[in-house]
Order: sequence, then C-alpha cells, then structure tokens
Amino acid sequence: MIQKLTKTFVIVLSCLVLVSCGGERRVDGEMPFDSDSLMNMAESFLQAGDYGNAMRLYQRAANENPMHISSRLGLAKTYQAMGATDAAINFYGQVLRLDPTNTEAKLGSGQMLITKNRPADAIPYLTDLSKQNPADYRIYNMLGLAHDLMGKQEDAQMNYGKGLTLEADNISLLNNLALSFSFEGQYAPAIRLLSKAINLDYTVTKAQHNLVLVYVLSGEEEAGRKIGASIMTKEEMETNVNKYRWVKSLTPDQRAQAIFLGVKNFPDKVEQGTGEGIKNKSVKTPEIISDDPKKRQLQELLKQEETSSFKTEKTVIDEKTVIDSVSKPVKTSVPTQKVHRVQLGSYPSLKLANDGWKKIKRRSKGLLDSHKPKIKLVTLANGQNLFRVFVGNIVERPIANTLCEELRHRKVDCLVLKTAKD
Repeated sequence: MIQKLTKTFVIVLSCLVLVSCGGERRVDGEMPFDSDSLMNMAESFLQAGDYGNAMRLYQRAANENPMHISSRLGLAKTYQAMGATDAAINFYGQVLRLDPTNTEAKLGSGQMLITKNRPADAIPYLTDLSKQNPADYRIYNMLGLAHDLMGKQEDAQMNYGKGLTLEADNISLLNNLALSFSFEGQYAPAIRLLSKAINLDYTVTKAQHNLVLVYVLSGEEEAGRKIGASIMTKEEMETNVNKYRWVKSLTPDQRAQAIFLGVKNFPDKVEQGTGEGIKNKSVKTPEIISDDPKKRQLQELLKQEETSSFKTEKTVIDEKTVIDSVSKPVKTSVPTQKVHRVQLGSYPSLKLANDGWKKIKRRSKGLLDSHKPKIKLVTLANGQNLFRVFVGNIVERPIANTLCEELRHRKVDCLVLKTAKD
C-alpha cells in the first residue's frame, strides 16, 4: 500500500516539476514547487508512515523559505513519530522562535520533554498552553504526568482533577489519577478509580494491569495475581509481579518514572531482575529503556486516543475500598461515614497550611469568606506527613462540586474528595 502511495505521489511531483520547467531557478538542484501542494503531499506521506519521503518534502519547503513555519512543524512531527526526541524538540523550538504562540509546538515540546524525563522543562510550555486553551483536558493530563514524574503527587492530582471536570469518564485520566494515588501509598482511592475505568470499558486492559500493580504495591499480591490471571500468561505474571515488587521499593517520583517512562535503574537502588543485595552504583542518572512495554503507556497517553464516549456527572474520588469487579479488597480501616469535601492543597507543616488557607481565601475574592478551614494530617507511604487543607462546613457533593467550580473560575485550584467525616 505504501509503495503504491509512494509511486502515486512521485508521479504527481514529477508533473509539478514538468509544469514548472522553463528556465526557472532551482532549489538544491531541483525545480521550484508550490509550497501548499508539497505540504499536502508531505502530510500524506507522514500519515502513511513513509517518514523518509515526508522528511524530504518538508525539508525542501524549509530550505526554500527560512520563515516557513508549517514545514518545520511537519519535520518536528515526523521526528516525533520516529521516536527521534532530540530532533523533534529542536524543530519545535525553531517553530516557537518564529511563532512564540504556536500551540502545536508548545504541545509537542511538552510531550517530547516528558518523554525525555525532563518534566520541569515541560511544565512551562504546558502551563502556558493551559492558559491559551483551558478547555483541552489533554493538557491537564500531561501536566499531571509531569508533576508525578517530579514526585509532586498533590499537584499531579489537582491537574488530573481539572481534566476530569472536562472529560468525566476519560479512561486515561482515571488511570493516571489512580496511579498517582498509588505512588504515594493511597491504595483505596486508586483501586476505586481503576475499578471505574474497568467498568467503563472492560476491553481496555490497561486499567486491569494497573490494578494488579496497585494490589502488589499495597501488599495484597495474591489478590493482584487473581485479577491478572485472566489477562496474563504465567510467564508474564511472574515478570510483572517481580517488576512491581521492585517498584514498591522506590520513592514516589521513581515509581512514576518506572511506570510511565520505563526507567529501569536508579542510583542506590537494586537493579530490576538482578536479585536482592546487588546495587547498581555505576548509574549516575536514570536510564530510560525505550523498548519497555510500559513506555507504550506514555506514548498512548501523548497520542490521546479517545477510548470512551460516556458522559456522566463530574468525577468524585471515593476512598471506599473497591467495587464489585475487584476480587479482593485492600485491607484498610475505612470509616463508614463519608462526606464530600473541597481540597485546596497540602503543606508540610501546620503553620504553612494555615498560611496557605489565608492566601487562598484572599484569592477567592470573597467566595470563602463565610467558611473556615478544615486541616487534616495525612501520613504517606514513605513516612512523610502532609497537612491537607479542606473547606470547612461542606459535606455534600452537589455543594462541594458547585463551590469547586466557582473557585476554578477564580483561578483557585481545588479537588472534590469523598473522605472520612473526621
């Protein structure tokens, strides 16, 4: 098919060259061409996976006109499709130097920098983009991913939450929010979200694989094995469980890098698959294994292929253990009485939490004047204590959703959580 398409476009290109004959100037030894026609052909080659011809035509357009943005954008996309990350970043940069507001170049730069495990460099592009196009849930998905890779799970969850207000049943967002909770040891809400993703579309096995991961991280390996038995062979099960055991030994940011990017080695950590007690001390920086199956999860995220067309009310995170589709719940003590609260942020100390409330209250422009803060101490899996700030006196979901939406209109981040009353 590609060969036939290539022959067709060669014939068309030859006709263009013949039409342009008559002593006109040449570009790199070839006759001049119509840029729009050439760009259309290059785009067709790119979509067909013929990257060589796509690059050749895009490059000709770029050589003809040093200020031609579309050709450089096409080269960036072609290199991105080929997995040539550095080259893609370079051409996206060229586009932004010519057009600093170009949304495609900002999005592509953010995607590629995340793929290169440079989340801190990606965040400015994505933040800028979220201001230009605040209705695009994909941007918040990538912002959440970038913060997860940096170990900033609270910020990641806030961004995933923003995305879910725009696409309440997006399976990619549900998966990533669940993983973010699991990275910091909050397994019950992670299982709840993954169970919802599974119920939305059982044919999407990513959520089922992630559910096995969460159970292994939580210490409930047998429950994870039961869930994975229907989607993995015995060999795959042992390989994945061994990897998940290793992931369990990592810090939250390392867990995110291992799962999303396929990073295999970290300084002072036992190398995966080498056995206990053997440390890879020669590795100075994390190594990204490009053929790791989990990296495809990130690539799927960056492509943002829709997997669900369901539309329901805004997602609310529930700290209940698990729904019926899960074979065995995590053993955790969950109070029976639940309420819905608006979370505004988390802080490392009580003083900073109180200061944070005061700043947020001022930013709310009077919306929070009638409320008082409710501050809850949370201990994460790594032993870190956080003080989470909620809006006091609100315990019902409709009121919490309405308040959070109003706060977002005032540029105040928030997240609605179903949590214990006390």
